[in-house]
Amino acid sequence: MKLEFPLLGLLAARSMTGYDIARWTRVEGKFSGLDRHPSQIYRLLSRMETEGWVSHVVDPRSTAPDAKVYSVTDAGFERLLRWVHSVYSPPRRFQDPEFITRLRIAAMVDLPRALQLLEEELEARHRLVAENRGRDRSEDHISEASRPEVDVHALALFADELNAYGESAIDQWIAWLERMHGVITQKLAEHPAEQASTAQGAEPSGAGSSERTGR
Repeated sequence: MKLEFPLLGLLAARSMTGYDIARWTRVEGKFSGLDRHPSQIYRLLSRMETEGWVSHVVDPRSTAPDAKVYSVTDAGFERLLRWVHSVYSPPRRFQDPEFITRLRIAAMVDLPRALQLLEEELEARHRLVAENRGRDRSEDHISEASRPEVDVHALALFADELNAYGESAIDQWIAWLERMHGVITQKLAEHPAEQASTAQGAEPSGAGSSERTGR
């Protein structure tokens, strides 16, 4: 996932200085793999401004250097919407940072798209569980190792505990997805007007091959 999309999402919600953005990536972004060095943030902001996706105004400071306050432009917002609506293929590893970022942005700009993303992710995770739950794990339960130093009982114990943890983790993830699906479905039912996409001019999910993955 290109870093420009999370940054456009941040700036779509509120104007921020480069320092504010760098702090966000350091504090919140680390939980979704978005922590970056400040120099990378400032270089990217400069490039995004050159591309016309963001603009800035100078905020004079009396006791510190003047700050640049960045905002997303119409062109930048349209780029963000195209990415949110582009095709997303859930990877085998769940809790994908790109999915979380897409869902976060879709939730604030287009609830029907957020619901669609949840349904796609739920389908992928249910399929993953169906394919792997109860699979043959005999390779972790051997009666004799090829080397005497290997403790086959400890191997089996660790493998069983790790498998149990993985099953619990994906079950919790699915439960959260289903809860969020219910929350958004209820919100749309209470506010029917929000069922119409707010992403006017955005490409449909299957369009825009150059934006399909955002990579």
